[in-house]
Amino acid sequence: MLLVTAAALAVTGDLSQPAGTAGCVSETGAGPCADGRGLEFATGVAVSPDGKSLYAVSSFISHAVVRFNRDPATGWIAQPAGAGGCVSQFGAEPCADGHALGYLTGVAVSPDGKSVYVSSGSTAAVVRLNRNPTTGAISQPVGSAGCISETGNNGACADGRGLKFPTGVAVSPDGKSVYVASTTSDAVVRLVRNPTTGAISQPAGTAGCISEDGRGPCADGHGLFGPEKVVVSPDGKSVYVASYISNAVARLVRNPTTGAISQPAGSTGCVSEDGTGPCADGHGLGLPGGVAMSADGKSVYAASSASNAVARLVRNPTTGALSQPAGTAGCVSEDGTGPCADGHGFDGPYGVAVSPDGKSVYVTSSASDAVARLDRNTTNGAISQPAGTTGCVSETGSGLCTDGRGLDQPFGVTVSPDGNSVYVASNASDAVARFNRAP
Repeated sequence: MLLVTAAALAVTGDLSQPAGTAGCVSETGAGPCADGRGLEFATGVAVSPDGKSLYAVSSFISHAVVRFNRDPATGWIAQPAGAGGCVSQFGAEPCADGHALGYLTGVAVSPDGKSVYVSSGSTAAVVRLNRNPTTGAISQPVGSAGCISETGNNGACADGRGLKFPTGVAVSPDGKSVYVASTTSDAVVRLVRNPTTGAISQPAGTAGCISEDGRGPCADGHGLFGPEKVVVSPDGKSVYVASYISNAVARLVRNPTTGAISQPAGSTGCVSEDGTGPCADGHGLGLPGGVAMSADGKSVYAASSASNAVARLVRNPTTGALSQPAGTAGCVSEDGTGPCADGHGFDGPYGVAVSPDGKSVYVTSSASDAVARLDRNTTNGAISQPAGTTGCVSETGSGLCTDGRGLDQPFGVTVSPDGNSVYVASNASDAVARFNRAP
């Protein structure tokens, strides 16, 4: 009995960071982490559906899409040597040479594992990479087949619209659509994806985007000032957007056959901090930067940096409509303001992810230098944070958290498809941190 391991005693959702260089990969090996490249100002991270690859993107200096090989049995990650380990603007680092890869902020892998899509802020583009489903290697098609940008990027990309400073990207479960959140365009862009080749194209006119005031030209929407991230529901019937400046989560109805999107009128189309938009009145939604959905399609969660909170929204699985539970049932914040349940490790939250089993929600907090853990009720979607150090891991153990590393200003977070690993992209650490998750 005395030899029972700590892992056997762990509660589902618990995070532990492997010791030494196994726990993170950084630009210079600082942390201490394994030595990598293309990771300066890392912002986003995604795992392939087969669990064999991890992809990260970096915003400044590196301007790269980074590839890691992942061991599905252990969650261990390693970056291939040379140009096989990354694709960057002009091939810097050294990486394979790519184009329209400036200030990368979001990354998504298609359900078939054949494509990787990246939002590129400074080039106003969404970039397409082909993925080898056997090896995980990535390559960018030449010329306009490799990207769509706001102005065509002088012929280097296909010409699109509603793509000024895109910051988030998502692929529909059927693999037929790609959606992009564009902060400066105040828009959500719809792209049609060829499920065989991965090629993307934007429908003409208002069918290609929805923006706050119809600019683009796009369909006219609301609650869409400064959209940051976007997610598609598992049933393919809804698209949800975290709108930073609107202090809102916007709801779009998706045609599961065509991928077309439309926004319900009035307060049924969004939930905002004070009901402006016009949206339904919510709380804990100040400057939301991240949005995620549970696999059962019953819950939407938003990470809100100004509220220092993660907000919980109940989704009607039939209609896609959103509603927020009253009071503390509707959010968890750093000090209980909102009004929300009282939590810790929630200063400046930005990224959010839900585990595949629906039992955990993870939130990255840039000012806390932490990843916070919430337990999720799989029946009703309610969230609560474990007390003390089991509720979060931070760079120095501050904030009543477990001590970790590679966690300076964490932004993006993802959970592996098997639910055994959590990965975090940390901006100031120039790193991807790895955690083992108790199943």
